[in-house]
Amino acid sequence: MTFKQLIARQFGKPQGALGRLAGAIMANRPSNRTRNLWTVERLEVGSEDRVLEIGCGPGLALAAIAERATRGRIVGLDHSETMIQQAARRNRQSIDAGRMELVVGGLERLASLDGTFDKVYSINVVQFLPDKAAAYRTLFYAVRPGGVVATTYMPRHKHATRSDARDTAREVSRHMESAGFTAVRIEELPLTPVPADCVIGNRPSLVEYVEAGL
Repeated sequence: MTFKQLIARQFGKPQGALGRLAGAIMANRPSNRTRNLWTVERLEVGSEDRVLEIGCGPGLALAAIAERATRGRIVGLDHSETMIQQAARRNRQSIDAGRMELVVGGLERLASLDGTFDKVYSINVVQFLPDKAAAYRTLFYAVRPGGVVATTYMPRHKHATRSDARDTAREVSRHMESAGFTAVRIEELPLTPVPADCVIGNRPSLVEYVEAGL
């Protein structure tokens, strides 16, 4: 196995020295930085929003969220302790101020978090979910009525194409709609060598629930 292949295997769950290197790549690769900031912009985060990132990695997007949710609550969730450590260093001020919490674990930890969120998002995590349908059913109840869930994906495998990104986006859209999300849409970010797609959906507001007789 080549060194490049060893590094590539780390992106699912970075560990040890190679995991730290993978985290550095995530934090510094221009396309990664652009994709993270673009996703944050899609969320339209308010100053008092409660925001959750699934698979926060080295904490790039969390830092951008912290600049917007200045009076809110921010939680970063990642099953890699190596990534949580890197995210903690990058966001130390927000953590010390009590505005941000980092949690080691996956979706199974959602039940232990305090309440629901206004915005929940992930960036290049969906490809690692073993059961996407179940994941979006879980996320439906992690976001408050009227809240938003966003999933960004950019394929990184060899010979990836725009169709690969769009196929995954359509699959995510189907799972979101099946879970109960509405106004599900796909937005595209042109990048090289392939674009990134962000699938955005809303949990119906209480008014929508009443109007629908639910």
